[in-house]
Amino acid sequence: MAYVGRIPEKVKYISYTVGTATGDGSTVAFTIESGRAVADTLAIVDGITWVPTTDYTISGTTLTFAAAPQASAEISFRYLAK
Repeated sequence: MAYVGRIPEKVKYISYTVGTATGDGSTVAFTIESGRAVADTLAIVDGITWVPTTDYTISGTTLTFAAAPQASAEISFRYLAK
């Protein structure tokens, strides 16, 4: 299929760094990179992106989930470029 419309001049990619953790079924607070906010941090638990401010909040270097991720859950923190 042909491209219809204006060809983009430059494609910008969003870069990010990653932090990881493992759930234990009871811990809700995790340490993250300093200087982060919910606007530039994604929390992904077992492949599902949680909703900022609804499912987790950030204060300083602590990300706090509203509910503890299950035991052995793979947690990924993606820090978006500012």
